[in-house]
Amino acid sequence: MESTIRKLFDSRNRKFEIPSYQRAYSWEDVQINQFIEDLQNAENQYYLGHYLFETKDENTLCVIDGQQRLTTCIIFFSVLKRVFEKRLIDGENSNFEINIEKHRTDINDYYLKDFRDKTQKFKTVHDDNNFFIDEIIEGKVNHTHVLDTISKIRIRTAKEVFEKEFSKATTEKLIKWYQLIENANITEYVVKDKTQATQVFAFQNDRGKKLSNLEIIKAYFMLQIYLSSSSPEKIEEDIRYLEIEISQIYRKIVRIKINEDEVLNYYWRTISGKGFNSEEVIKGIKEKITSLTTEKGAWIKEFVSGLSQAFNSVEKIETSSENNVQDLLYLNSMALAYPFIIKAYKYVDDEKLLNRFVKLLENITFRYLLRGGRAEIQSRLNHYLVNFNSAEDIDKIINEIIHNLKTNEWWWYWSDNEIDRYLSDYFYKNRVDNYLLWKYELYISNANHPKPHNISFAELINHESIEHIAPQTPTNGDPVENGYGIYEDKNNQNEGIVSGNWLNRLGNLMLISQSHNSSIGNKPFSDKLASYGRDNLLNQQKEIIKFVSDKSNPIWDKQAIEKRQIKMIKAANVIWNLDNI
Repeated sequence: MESTIRKLFDSRNRKFEIPSYQRAYSWEDVQINQFIEDLQNAENQYYLGHYLFETKDENTLCVIDGQQRLTTCIIFFSVLKRVFEKRLIDGENSNFEINIEKHRTDINDYYLKDFRDKTQKFKTVHDDNNFFIDEIIEGKVNHTHVLDTISKIRIRTAKEVFEKEFSKATTEKLIKWYQLIENANITEYVVKDKTQATQVFAFQNDRGKKLSNLEIIKAYFMLQIYLSSSSPEKIEEDIRYLEIEISQIYRKIVRIKINEDEVLNYYWRTISGKGFNSEEVIKGIKEKITSLTTEKGAWIKEFVSGLSQAFNSVEKIETSSENNVQDLLYLNSMALAYPFIIKAYKYVDDEKLLNRFVKLLENITFRYLLRGGRAEIQSRLNHYLVNFNSAEDIDKIINEIIHNLKTNEWWWYWSDNEIDRYLSDYFYKNRVDNYLLWKYELYISNANHPKPHNISFAELINHESIEHIAPQTPTNGDPVENGYGIYEDKNNQNEGIVSGNWLNRLGNLMLISQSHNSSIGNKPFSDKLASYGRDNLLNQQKEIIKFVSDKSNPIWDKQAIEKRQIKMIKAANVIWNLDNI
């Protein structure tokens, strides 16, 4: 049915709710700015799309599709109301003064609060709604709510983008925009029961719209339940089960950092029977459903319940205070680890065993990233992922993988010998260069040098950069005169810092603050040495003097770089020693 936003809200006692199984607010400033740009370009007509509603009771509609646009409209109206109020208080003298008061009142009574009992007209998802009341409906400047979900941050961002844009617009322009939104053309479709809503939602959202894979699968599952269930009562029961599980998933989505479709992919690898060799998730799930002759609803419910637990596992990992877990996250490459972790959390309660498993995954991921993509490790790990089905399997997996890394030629690419080889060669801009220097820092810390645990790796790397002790571009003149060894040794090239390829090796690299790095640049070594460790957190700077042969006339040459590199490789052999797992 064709309508407008004003007609949609025309009954002043009509209310709207976003069910908990629908996505929380997801528009970012890009979409809000596009919304504003469309308003600026519109002349007399504006289109705001299609809306699907399910009747909850006599006066309340649940928003099944279109919640992002409708929420944005409410935020738009709320900010506009505050701007109108401020301009009235400021005594703005214009031909629109009477209209401002009328529009302010209409916004409040039509879109924000029921004019009779002053209750909320539009409710967002349950977990965000109290914040939405204070931030948007009431427009409170100071309230006690914490921005603890991505959706709350996005609501705040939308409000601020509108505030900034409205502050620059004339009252005439604001009234025009208000009227464009009120009179915006829409189509609405209201269904009276969940079964009908499921059909419409599924067909509407699996027909070429740009949705996440999770959204497509949700719609597909709803449709399959409708098509395969034996009775309306069974459809209602199964759909309700999905709604509860999906609402739990959406609560997790706004609290985790990784993309929802990544979690879906990781989970699919754990249950598809093919592990890392699984086909594309939507294709694979549809093929699985098609292959089932009975109990499609039971399989769907088991899948969604397991997926909800997978999101729980991701949140556990992201919020864990365990050192091994944090180290794994610092590597910023979870594609190998997450499928194993999702399975581990399903089968294992023993924290000690889980921690050991995570330590192995960190070790493998480090070795894999150090070497780069020259050989793929998924095929080596796939057997263990596919056949991992109980708590008893974990110890077996750990011990077999360690044994393979030590003895199996098929795993040679990630052996200890390969670690030494890659650490002994060109290392600058390796994917784990910052991480290794951080782990080395922890390794050399002892009772005399307090460990830098008061900041995290992530916080450190935000402010630190990698320093070439012997600079990439030395100062004018012979490098020896500036305290560095010979860069180009024509008689014995291996002895030169550049000719021997020592410039970008591990022994010549060090973590240092970005400001410190900029200040010392390519200054003489004696100047740099004097600045290392001065009022600085990192002990790897303070120990540089130990590798210099003549402390009274310090020279940073190939011998010093090699000496330091030998120590650092020995440290790496201890840090990633497989026997310590």
